[in-house]
Amino acid sequence: MTIRKVKTGWQVDIQPGGRGSRRIRKTFKTQAEAKRFERHVQGKASAGHDYAPPKRDTRTLRDLVDLWHAHHGHTLKSGPDRLRSLRNLCAALDNPQADAFTAQDWAEYRTRRLQEVKPSSVNHEHAYLKAVFSELQRLDLWQGPNPLANVRKIRTDETEMAFLTLDQVRLLLAHLKAKPNRDCYFITLLCLSTGARWSEAQTLRAEQLGKYRVTFVATKSGKTRTVPLDARLVGQLRHRRPLGRLFVNAYKAFQTAIQDLGFQLPRGQLTHVLRHTFASHFMMNGGNILVLQRILGHQSITMTMRYAHFAPDHLEEAVKLNPVAHLGRHNVDTHKKTASEGG
Repeated sequence: MTIRKVKTGWQVDIQPGGRGSRRIRKTFKTQAEAKRFERHVQGKASAGHDYAPPKRDTRTLRDLVDLWHAHHGHTLKSGPDRLRSLRNLCAALDNPQADAFTAQDWAEYRTRRLQEVKPSSVNHEHAYLKAVFSELQRLDLWQGPNPLANVRKIRTDETEMAFLTLDQVRLLLAHLKAKPNRDCYFITLLCLSTGARWSEAQTLRAEQLGKYRVTFVATKSGKTRTVPLDARLVGQLRHRRPLGRLFVNAYKAFQTAIQDLGFQLPRGQLTHVLRHTFASHFMMNGGNILVLQRILGHQSITMTMRYAHFAPDHLEEAVKLNPVAHLGRHNVDTHKKTASEGG
């Protein structure tokens, strides 16, 4: 008898390959489940496939994170920082067994975490961990589901993007130009002239300067980006050094200058305010949003659209095409009751 009743349910006891072959025993709650399993195993045997129950994956989240870093994470520019963040996250989650980690586990952690940090920080952790599972699936190193695949990020307000007025730009450049070390002045001038990130400008080499242009390498996207540059500024930069890096690190000097001038900037936007200032004034002066995308090196136009509202004609149709504007145009008495109001 291949199926028999036992204390814990219905037990399947078979040798699908015949006498002398491997014996399989498995207990089910119902007889129907036991019969389905028996048919499944016998079918596998008939087709020449051996039945072997899948082994439990005992790897922990930390194991997956380390595997992800070994096969992919180390190729990222932010690889070391990302690995450190993910390992800290694993510790905060008590490093569970990966195949037992669920969306509910994440939701419970998120609730606790939101008492300590901003929603944007939790969203970053969410994206990092979700990417670990997704990348390992692509590499065929994880056969289970992605527990965060259907979990939505927390909605957050758009980050305020500060930019400097022309008067503030004049004050800043004059302040920096008066300093003995001119590196900070030229880095700032370069960022305001091209929309470059501080790191791109600060690490600029003389070899990256053309006659009327500058080429930024080792950018955030990994792609080189060439931007036109005023010939006088090119000449000033070339005059500093004929070869190699043009500047020493000047982040602290810029930070001190902003403090000395009393400029109030949102947290995390110290040097980035220069990039925002370039983009904002570019659009205010009638620049094309697609050209701005190429200058800034944005992969997606969505990122560049943050500056669209600075355009002089942005949504100006709202003034011309709204119903109130049409009231006067058609000589409609705004105080006259409609038919539905009666009276």
